[in-house]
This record gives sequence, C-alpha cells and structure tokens, in this order.
Amino acid sequence: TQFLTNPTMNLMDLVQPSDINKNLFILPGGTVPPNPTELLARDGLEKAIEILKKNFDYVILDTAPVGMVTDTLLIGRVADLSVYVCRADYTRKAEFTLINELAENNKLPNLCIAINGLDLQKKKYGYYYGYGKYGKYYGYGKRYGYGYGYGEKHGSKE
Repeated sequence: TQFLTNPTMNLMDLVQPSDINKNLFILPGGTVPPNPTELLARDGLEKAIEILKKNFDYVILDTAPVGMVTDTLLIGRVADLSVYVCRADYTRKAEFTLINELAENNKLPNLCIAINGLDLQKKKYGYYYGYGKYGKYYGYGKRYGYGYGYGEKHGSKE
C-alpha cells in the first residue's frame, strides 16, 4: 500500500527478511487503503513487480479469494501463473464452476489448481494417485521403477 500510494519511494526498503528461511523475504501489504481497486488499477503494481523480479528469483502474491473481491483479478494481470487453492472435502463443487469460467475466459493467467488436505487413505469414488489393482500389472509403478503407483503386489503394500 505504501509503495502503490507513493511509487517514488524505494520498494526494497519495505521488504523484510523472514525468520523462517534466510532465502525468504516478505513484503507486508500495509494498511488497507480507502481505494484499493483504484490503487491496483494504476501502473504502480507493474512497477513494483518489475523491481521485485529484478531482486528475487520468485515473486509470490498471496491474494484474497477471487470470488470475494475484484482486486484479485486486477493483480492477476501482472502474474505469470495463478494457483487456485482448494481444500479437499471443504471446497464446494459450485466453486469449480467459477474456476472453469476463469480459465475459459482467460481471467487469470495459466490457471492451475492445488488441492490440499487430501487424505489418500480414504477410499471414495473416482480415481486417486496410482493404479490400484487394475489388470495383471497392478502396482507396477513401484515394481518397475516408475516412481508412482501405490497398488498392492503379492499381498504386501508398496
């Protein structure tokens, strides 16, 4: 917010080292401005991203959920990739309609989905990672060194 309201300031002065990892830095959002949409629509956001890209290998923007505010779509214009995070057994199916619309209308660049909280021990309908007991080569992923597949082979779990 500070930089977007005053793009002449040094953005790197606002970047803070993280106490999690020496290679992780954080740029706090600042105070909530009275006009966030207007600030994001200006070219200051592009300038900020350019500066950050020159100083860091990766720039990750954590935004509000896309369905809640239009700000996320405005921020998306400066992104190379968008990740829509869903939680298993929590995100409603109707929200996937929104994800499909965003992808079909190119509202967010290179839209991907990450699903967290998935319990692979729960057996539900549909497909899971691996091949299970299908065909005579069930469990072949581990057996033949492909590095995937969690089927059973000769009665033992792989």
